[in-house]
Amino acid sequence: MPTDIQFKDELRKEEIKLEEQIEMLKNKEYDKMLAKFERELKRVRESLQD
Repeated sequence: MPTDIQFKDELRKEEIKLEEQIEMLKNKEYDKMLAKFERELKRVRESLQD
């Protein structure tokens, strides 16, 4: 079970990620967003293979 500090650290990372995604949407950087999502999906799928 994560500690309070670990939990808050993960929330901060998620906050930064969401802020970046919102900025990309506001700036209509759809190709950049798509590439980022594809990289993240690839990373998750590779982790699931382990």
